[in-house]
Amino acid sequence: MVKRWLGSLYLKIFLSFLATCVLFFIGLAVFWNYYFTELFYKDKKNLLQSRFTEITRILPSFQEGTMSTRELRFGLRIIARSINGQVWLVDSKGNILNGSSELENTLIPQSMDQLFIEGLKGRSGFTGSSSLFGGKTRDGTLTFYAPERLNGQPIVVFLQAPAVELSDAIAAVRVNIVVPLIFSLIAVAVVLYSLSRKLAGPLQQMNQAAIDLANGDFTTRVPVTSTGEIGQLARSFNFMVDQLENWENSRQEFLANVSHELRSPLTTLRGLIVAMNDKVIPEEKYSYYLKLCEHEMQRLQRLVVDLLDLARIQNGNDVFLTRPVLLKHKIEEVLEVIHKRVEEKGITVRTELGDGIHGPLQALLDPDRFAQILQNLLYNAIQFTPAGGYIDVRLFEEEDNAVIVLKDSGIGMTKEELVRIWERFYKAEQSRLSQSDGTGLGLTIVKHLVGGMGGHIYVNSEVGHGTEFTVVFPQWSDAHLLHMED
Repeated sequence: MVKRWLGSLYLKIFLSFLATCVLFFIGLAVFWNYYFTELFYKDKKNLLQSRFTEITRILPSFQEGTMSTRELRFGLRIIARSINGQVWLVDSKGNILNGSSELENTLIPQSMDQLFIEGLKGRSGFTGSSSLFGGKTRDGTLTFYAPERLNGQPIVVFLQAPAVELSDAIAAVRVNIVVPLIFSLIAVAVVLYSLSRKLAGPLQQMNQAAIDLANGDFTTRVPVTSTGEIGQLARSFNFMVDQLENWENSRQEFLANVSHELRSPLTTLRGLIVAMNDKVIPEEKYSYYLKLCEHEMQRLQRLVVDLLDLARIQNGNDVFLTRPVLLKHKIEEVLEVIHKRVEEKGITVRTELGDGIHGPLQALLDPDRFAQILQNLLYNAIQFTPAGGYIDVRLFEEEDNAVIVLKDSGIGMTKEELVRIWERFYKAEQSRLSQSDGTGLGLTIVKHLVGGMGGHIYVNSEVGHGTEFTVVFPQWSDAHLLHMED
């Protein structure tokens, strides 16, 4: 549980933002500390540098002999008093030659060795620390060191001034900086915690919803609490769940329909076989009932073929072997195939197969799949057109498209049926015909085949006035071929 909590998204967001703010506040505190320290020490540093300049002015007089050692010592002590501190002149061996303290002719303290070495290298600078002079330690001092020459030999000049009042002021400023920053950091931490929870909350809800969805609960939804990116993500997630719920319902309905379509002929076959096996049916009627069994077997075969066909098309596994097809010629071939069925039903087929402006109409199609589309639509029209009716087949050009229209004088469909005719296993005639040999998959397959070859299909129907299917494909011409070759 603890490991999961430590790995939670909102905690990571919170800690990331908090770490950024902490680093920002630390940088801000360092900047202000440096700024105020430099500001408060500026006057003191200028004072020490000006006193060092005075020392450099009196040293030539001492070297020329116009100033005695006592006078030099006296001058250095006056300068030391002006800064309320101490002044040393240290030779290259670390001996104090002259100064304002009682440590003349002694070695400088070890704590000053690093500054002494820097001075011998020709560098100058400031350092703030406890007192480096004498045996007593005093907090809050400012030391300046700089190189100089005395009698041709390198020396290092040290000036130290007390800065206790500056240290106290800087300490107070630091408190005034740090305390508000701490309170600000706490306030920011609270805000960031709330913000991170608000940002990660919907994501956690989506995570739980995804788990529920994986377990089969399609009623789960994520509340949409904002209009920003998180809200858009929540709406997209809910839309995805809606689609999955629809697909699951379609799957369940599909399985139920398949089971029903398979059970009906199987039940009929089993009943007939058991009846013949038990001698319930006389032997002289076997041939009649065997024809019924063959009819049911053919129905099963058509159902299995249509199911496999539809699955292959919907999964994208169906490969369309397209090539330019002369539509008029292909339609005539299909009409020849169904000619016997049309004559048996007593239906008249009327054709009006025109050409385009530039010659016979062509389209880039798979010939076998195009024939399947026409056969499904024509057999559908034959089934629902009574004897003495007609089927009109027209082909014409409209803009850059080839248009095929199949209109029958059959029973027609209601508006409710028109909405559902593309659904799998839906049979528009169920409420008006006692039986049908169709599988309910023909029009579904037609729609997928037409779309797969870049076309469109439309339907209009009215009860008692027949049904009209319009299939539109982009027209193919020799200009397309020349363009592809270029």
